[in-house]
Amino acid sequence: MATARVSIDFSTHNYSDNELSIKAKTIGDNITDNPNFADLAEIATLIKTKKGVFDDLLSKMVDGNKQITVLKNNARFDLEGALKTGAMRVQDISGGNEAIILSSGYDVNRKGTPVGILDQVVNVQIKQGKMSGSLEVKWDVVNHSYSYEIRYTKNPKTDESVYISVTSTKSKVLLEGLIPGQTYSIKVAAVGSDPKRVWSVEVISCYVS
Repeated sequence: MATARVSIDFSTHNYSDNELSIKAKTIGDNITDNPNFADLAEIATLIKTKKGVFDDLLSKMVDGNKQITVLKNNARFDLEGALKTGAMRVQDISGGNEAIILSSGYDVNRKGTPVGILDQVVNVQIKQGKMSGSLEVKWDVVNHSYSYEIRYTKNPKTDESVYISVTSTKSKVLLEGLIPGQTYSIKVAAVGSDPKRVWSVEVISCYVS
């Protein structure tokens, strides 16, 4: 049986301030007097205490006071820390049993579904680089990509043409060390969990300066 993992991401990406307060109450209440977590009384008290401080400052946010905002953000950080501490203890005690984890009020990380072959890179654009012998290449982001592979060769191509390959973790790259007065054929593919590549339409660059 696969081991479930407790979710420890309590950032603003997952929870607004109000949502975090509600989640903290759920967890604090659920691990209190829970026979699965008899040893977590101190953690439950800590979470409830940090939540109380956070809630008090959150209620004062209507005034728009910058100092209150800073204090509220600090209190949120402390509450997130208490929740993460509790999550790690719940993980250890539960042994990865999903039902036991859920009884604590914490969530479990869901297994991702394999993405498969990524989409074709589109909108490849090329312009002169700021330095002689360089080209700036950019393209649209492909969802779920880890990185991008860029291949280029001198244009026009021949039977003896050899592609040079570089990688980038961003949707752009600076190609350097190119031959001034030369044009290049350039194509890009997104790199993901599937080893197959779907290459963009090859684009012919402007003359390198």
